[in-house]
Amino acid sequence: MKTPRAQLDECGASAAAPPRWSAALLRRIALTILAKLALLTALYLLFFSPSHRPPVDAGAVDRLLLHAR
Repeated sequence: MKTPRAQLDECGASAAAPPRWSAALLRRIALTILAKLALLTALYLLFFSPSHRPPVDAGAVDRLLLHAR
């Protein structure tokens, strides 16, 4: 019967540590996150930015609410 230390030595010292991510995988994850951020920024600027919101003043709100009664 082998001791846990002997089993660890046979598998290598890296068996106990989490595996290291390869540089290609990290690069792919970073590029994916950057692409998502770019797309979200483009959507915000195209559809949700303050320049696309109609001006609302108290008079317009009053007219719409009084008209509904």
